[in-house]
Formats: sequence, structure tokens, C-alpha cells
Amino acid sequence: MKKFLLILFSFYLALVFLMPKTELYYTLKSFLAPQHVILTQERVKDRWFDLKIENLKLLYDGIESAQAEQVEVLPWLFFNRISAENVRAGKDVRKMFDFNAAQITVTHSVIAPLEAKISANGNFGKIEGSLKLKEGKLKLICEPTKAFKSSSMFRELFKKRDEGYVHESIIR
Repeated sequence: MKKFLLILFSFYLALVFLMPKTELYYTLKSFLAPQHVILTQERVKDRWFDLKIENLKLLYDGIESAQAEQVEVLPWLFFNRISAENVRAGKDVRKMFDFNAAQITVTHSVIAPLEAKISANGNFGKIEGSLKLKEGKLKLICEPTKAFKSSSMFRELFKKRDEGYVHESIIR
């Protein structure tokens, strides 16, 4: 039994370490292109246990929407996490909605396979939420800062409810 578990664990580690993370990232980019979402980056580095992307820019319909100083992807099969640091509005969006996030994290686990947890904090306050993967339902709950609470963009996106300020939408 011990040998079987050792072989199983070794197979799992080999699968995680030898997974072609860089190629999977470029495949994701090609899947996003028909949706008019373009990702550009300065450098992509496979570090055996994770994938590190530096100076990532997200463009939607040719509009620079967001920039991240560093993105770290942990594809561990049973637990996956995407963590972006120093995320700020892109130059084209900044005039409308200037945000800076110290950290944005999206976590997926086999414990809840149909849901991804989202958390972020920045100059807008703190956001916690989830994305139901099967239905595409996004629900974010925000604890806004005073400055963000008074902005027209916040009032347009988040509605006051019993649980706090909530944004709900469907992603297709």
C-alpha cells in the first residue's frame, strides 16, 4: 500500500512539475482572441511549480483595460490559484475608472469544483466573491472606501443589499 501511494504521489508531482505551463498560457491566449481579449506580457517563466508572468496587459476590443505588474499561476490540479499583484486600470480606462489593486486572487479547488473564489483589495476597498463556473454567475461583495463609494461608477455597478454592496452579473 505504501509503494502504491508513493508511486501515485510521484506521478502527481511529475505531472505538476512537467506540465507545459507556458504552452497552456499561449493556448489560453489563442482561445481569448476570438472574444476580442488580447493578453500581452513582457516575460513568461515556467518555474516548475508555477508560472510567472511579468508586466501583463489586458486589452479588450483594442482598449487597454488593465495592467498587472506580476501574475502568478499555480496549476496544481487539485488546487489552482491565479494571483495578480499591483493591478491598475489601463491607460484607456483610467479616465473613466481609475483603480489600483494591491492583490487580486482567484482560487479553484476540487472541494468546490463548480465555483471559483475571488478576492481583491485596493484603493476601492475590499472585494470578496465567487464565480459559478457552470452558470457563469459572478457575485462580488464590496466593502468600499469613502472615495470609491461616492463615485458614479461604483453606484452603477454595486447595489446596496442586506449583505453589503453587491454586484451580480452573468459571464458568457
